[in-house]
Amino acid sequence: MERDAFEKDAPGSLVSIGDKPNYVAFDPDPLPPEFDSGELLSPVADAAAAVAELKGIGPRVGDNRVLIEPFVRKEALESARIEGTRATLSDLYAYEAGGEQLVQDENREGVKEVQNYLRALNYGREQIEDSPELTESLLCSMHERLLTDVRGEEKRPGQYRDGQVYIGGTPFLEEARYVPPPPEAVPNRMTELLDYLNEDRAMQSLLRAGLAHYQFETIHPFFDGNGRLGRLLISLLLQRDGVLPEPYLYLSSFFNEYKQEYTDRMLAVSQRGEWIPWLKFFLEGVRSQAVEARERANELVDLREEYTERYQAARSENILPLVMYLFERPYLTISQAQGAIEGEYVTANRLVNRLVDDGVLEEVGTSGRQNYYRATRIFEIIGARS
Repeated sequence: MERDAFEKDAPGSLVSIGDKPNYVAFDPDPLPPEFDSGELLSPVADAAAAVAELKGIGPRVGDNRVLIEPFVRKEALESARIEGTRATLSDLYAYEAGGEQLVQDENREGVKEVQNYLRALNYGREQIEDSPELTESLLCSMHERLLTDVRGEEKRPGQYRDGQVYIGGTPFLEEARYVPPPPEAVPNRMTELLDYLNEDRAMQSLLRAGLAHYQFETIHPFFDGNGRLGRLLISLLLQRDGVLPEPYLYLSSFFNEYKQEYTDRMLAVSQRGEWIPWLKFFLEGVRSQAVEARERANELVDLREEYTERYQAARSENILPLVMYLFERPYLTISQAQGAIEGEYVTANRLVNRLVDDGVLEEVGTSGRQNYYRATRIFEIIGARS
């Protein structure tokens, strides 16, 4: 890491690494930083307005599982992709429906990582509902869930790192693009971050989330999984602070699309104290993804209303409940359709075949003795650009 790249406005200090005085790491100052927030008034207002419109769609949706189930999967998938995970939304839904054989061999490990992300997110959401305080125990428990039985499981899941790490795609420390603080500094830096998030609520919530994400990634408290957990932290903060009642935003999609700028902006904060450009980037991500999520949510609700009108007068009283089930689980087998309607297998088989004829479902493959079906239009809405 180049010493000269860190200027006098850097929000931290360069420190020697252990017994290697020629090598340095960046040790960040505690939050909050000092900066002129005047340039952020318009970006904050735009992002907050877009989030408020997304939040306001709740009454129209009714059952919020219509949004939560697909949106958290999209966020989990995009976050994992930033770290190089190979998997698609189709892989994830097929795997969850029991169609593991429909997933290409090279993508199965990625699907498991995405499922771990969902477990960590759901655990964090449950804990935040019980207690709004963010704790070391909470983050470590989420981290352990992220790395269970997947790549990185040997790297101290649920425990802060006890060794030095560096970032930059090189095997040589001296060539690293960025070197986080030494391991002995991590506990104190994380305590400072959590104290700030739990005690200082004066700053606008979206700005605090942007600051917190930068700080977490800069500390890099774990050997692996920091990026995913840092993005999970955004979801927890927005829910904890009442910005959104559920994790409707999939910010990782924006970060993934602009991955180089995402990392460059955070590094520029560390090197030159460029808080405003980073926060503008973060707020634009919030705004654009809130707009996209609201549009996609409206498309799902429009489609649900279309299906309700088409099937509510159908001779079979089971077909509408089955169609509604597809908004939560757009992949299914006939056995799963049977469970959804709590009826006979022959009835489920007949209804599935009718929905295939109607173009609502399409057969996508066979695994074992089961045929797998996908809700075509629902999946197209959820999976756009996935």
